[in-house]
Amino acid sequence: MVKNRLLALGAVAALLVTACGGAASPAPSAAPTAAPSVAPSEAPSAAPTVVPTEAPATPKAGGTLVVGLEGDINRTDPSIIDDLNSSYVAQQVVEGLVTLKPGTGDEIVPALAESWTISPDGLAYTFKIRTGIKFHDGTDLDADAVKFNVDRWLNIPQSYVDLAYTYYIDSIIGKGDTSFVKSVEAPDPTTVVVTLRQANSAFLVHMTLTPFGIQSPKALQDGNASAPDFKDNKYATGGPPAMIGTGPFIFKEWVPGDHVTIVKNPSYWNAAAGGPYLDKVTFKPLPDTAARVNALQSGGIDLAEVLTPVDAQTIAGDPNVSVIDRGGACNAGVVGMNQKYKPFDNLKIRLAVAQAIDRQALVDAFFAGTGILLNNWTPPGSPFAKELTFPPYDPEAAKALIAESGVTDLSFDFWYPSDVTRAYMPDPKGEFEAILSDLEKVGFKPNPKTAPWRPDYLAGWTGGSYPMFMAGWNCDWFGIDNFLVTAFFGYQGGKPNPSYDFKDDAMNQAMVDALKAADPAVQKANWEKAQDLILAGMPSVPLVSAKTPGGIANYVKGFVPSPVITEIFTDTWLDK
Repeated sequence: MVKNRLLALGAVAALLVTACGGAASPAPSAAPTAAPSVAPSEAPSAAPTVVPTEAPATPKAGGTLVVGLEGDINRTDPSIIDDLNSSYVAQQVVEGLVTLKPGTGDEIVPALAESWTISPDGLAYTFKIRTGIKFHDGTDLDADAVKFNVDRWLNIPQSYVDLAYTYYIDSIIGKGDTSFVKSVEAPDPTTVVVTLRQANSAFLVHMTLTPFGIQSPKALQDGNASAPDFKDNKYATGGPPAMIGTGPFIFKEWVPGDHVTIVKNPSYWNAAAGGPYLDKVTFKPLPDTAARVNALQSGGIDLAEVLTPVDAQTIAGDPNVSVIDRGGACNAGVVGMNQKYKPFDNLKIRLAVAQAIDRQALVDAFFAGTGILLNNWTPPGSPFAKELTFPPYDPEAAKALIAESGVTDLSFDFWYPSDVTRAYMPDPKGEFEAILSDLEKVGFKPNPKTAPWRPDYLAGWTGGSYPMFMAGWNCDWFGIDNFLVTAFFGYQGGKPNPSYDFKDDAMNQAMVDALKAADPAVQKANWEKAQDLILAGMPSVPLVSAKTPGGIANYVKGFVPSPVITEIFTDTWLDK
């Protein structure tokens, strides 16, 4: 649920000349990464396009932009969100030390830090903090405020971890002694030094993600944002105060299930941005895809954050609206299996599942020509991804594997989410029923289970409560590690990802070694080793990667689509 990718130590520096400093990429339990900056043909485009009519030269101030979301947000504290809807709102309000150049998924540019440098050993990142910026509550942004935020991430209450509210903190930065961040210091009001336990070329790209935006320490304290008991936390549940950042818009209210409202920040620090022009943005949760399309075409909303492939085809002929083209596919949908539960502790059962599912039929039936059959757990064209020889659809082979496994109890709970769509899962129930039928044909006895996407399904999936489940990942950055490590199989705190409980120390070490390496040849060798081990263990069945279209009224101007859906409305305005 958030944003991008770059090269590794040394190689990445060339991409960051605008920022005066160094390297970038992601990591699991302590490491850096590298990846080519140019994505192949099926990888996400760095320059997506949008089709609306030509915009007049002079933006108009005023008006309310109404945005239809796939669902409601889950919390009003960006540090403990774990979904695209929450990020889409919060990124308008809270800013990080660095950000992405609008419209790209791989160009890191300054934000609250005007520049940065990286020590020769890759361990110390020194950020120069801009002066004169105030949080929305009137307090000052300075080095101490940044340090307060980083310290909070490293010491988030364990109760929040137990509630599965800390996915990004857990999977990217880590807590306490398990974090790859060793220390953070503020030697003067404009300088922050973050020291890592070992080189991590992912660090800068991590800092572009919405959960690592800088928030007002006063507001966090006043809202009891780190209350040990979450029910005492006002900040994350709508406040006041809540979501206090430095961005072009100010959080106003959240009425759960109905709307979120943000309003123009009249004192926005970034005068070079030109905007914000809008007076207000209202976000409406519209989980029903037909309702979202109807609202867009009737004028009930001005922008649909995400549309299904079929819905994008529907609006393509409407002269008043346009499809938002965010470039290529940057996601992966899977059927997950948790090895903590029988029968999925048996490798032959997992392999049987892989051969029982007619994956191509799913792509053909549900993705309207926008889906790509996956033979890996990362989108086609991802740097360092290899085309794996995946077991073909073969029900008879699946039956033989079941017989060879010796497993006689083939019953298990199989979960799918309700009230949600995702690019990689446009019709969860329909896909579930197709997969269920395939499994039953070879002798499995799945017990259908469903739950609302938020909070139940996300908590169950990420917390490791589901034996089998439908899942997926929209990329946060362009990189194989965002999928293999962050989303799926990287160890967390030295333990396997609880969603899959896939324990393979050699696989994890290969990914850690790949992320630490500066030499692309070393990275490539380790990533390929990790992929081979994942294929051999078959912890889940990859299904599809699909484009993520949206929809927009033609009177909405200045909107810049993003391949990783980092779309800030600073320059957006209405011509009506």
